[in-house]
Amino acid sequence: MKLKTFLYLLILISIHQTSIAQNDSIKYKFTDNLYISGQYGAGFLIAHRGSLESLVNTYTYSFIVEVAKTSYGKKAWEQLYNFPSLGIGYFHGNLGNDEVFGIGDALYGFIEAPYSLEKKLSFGYKFGVGVAYLSEKADLYDNIYNLAIGSHINAFVHFSFDIKLNLLQNRLFIKTGLGFKHMSNGKIQTPNLGLNLLDWHITSGYYFGRRIPQINKTLPIRDKNTFMVIIAGGPKEFTEPNLGKYFAGNTTIEYEYSIQNKISTGLGADLFYDGVAHKELDTEEDSKPGLHATRFGIHASYIIYYHKIGFIVQMGSYIAPYYKDDGYLYHRVGFRAKITNHLLANITMKTHWAKADIVEFGLGYYFSK
Repeated sequence: MKLKTFLYLLILISIHQTSIAQNDSIKYKFTDNLYISGQYGAGFLIAHRGSLESLVNTYTYSFIVEVAKTSYGKKAWEQLYNFPSLGIGYFHGNLGNDEVFGIGDALYGFIEAPYSLEKKLSFGYKFGVGVAYLSEKADLYDNIYNLAIGSHINAFVHFSFDIKLNLLQNRLFIKTGLGFKHMSNGKIQTPNLGLNLLDWHITSGYYFGRRIPQINKTLPIRDKNTFMVIIAGGPKEFTEPNLGKYFAGNTTIEYEYSIQNKISTGLGADLFYDGVAHKELDTEEDSKPGLHATRFGIHASYIIYYHKIGFIVQMGSYIAPYYKDDGYLYHRVGFRAKITNHLLANITMKTHWAKADIVEFGLGYYFSK
């Protein structure tokens, strides 16, 4: 009886070791979970300012090509977003008026995540950021009607929400949904009202190579408390064009609290210096233009983390500012990436409601516990 029990245990151990060896012997290829897709969209330019309404003379169209890989759980964080796809895309389309706004081309990176584990029919969202080139920009001699964009090179932001149908054993898919695209330069070059496109689109894509089974891992425990100091800034122009560029910057101190594996909230304080305000006050013969162009503020943050990259939304208020031309409230949206265990990079757009103020490029120090 003891011999039979021993042999039985030996067989179980052998089967287990063979299974481990087979899993370890899997050779992953670059083409695994790789797909290419094409999209056609039709829509319109959103005239978010009255001055743009008369300039829109045609509907918009766009073509998008994307190459991406669907994650399978190689990194634990991928489970939090139901194994998203990450890739690059190329956008080409018109912008509502070919003569005034021209044609837009953009290259961007993106993440696309389903709201639940993908089945034959699923619903998900995509978020992408990149750089756009617009063939037309505002010009005092050649394009005086373009009140939206003052530069050829602009930031490109892309959102979409789609219903996805998987076919042919999940190798072919068809999607349709609503998309939003934004192009602006963050007031590095005025005018900078920005261009906003809304469209309905249809997408078809195909997976090359193998579809890798999903792997579930134990999720790491995030540190609950993070403290950081960030120094950031960038160039800024007057609202009126051709009046020169000036430096604007800030120092931020923030406390961040993790409430979920992928979501944090935060509270912080900011010290701002505005070179444009300094120039305005100096022109008005203010007695202390440098001091009065400096403002103090406090803010609240909401951050969604994709591994080491956080998408930030902030709302803040200046405290008893001397310079009040921008009002009391300010906002930020952007990204924060943890480069090392204590160093982070920061890119955010600071606005006063829908009015862009400055793109902030910065570095920071943080520690967690």
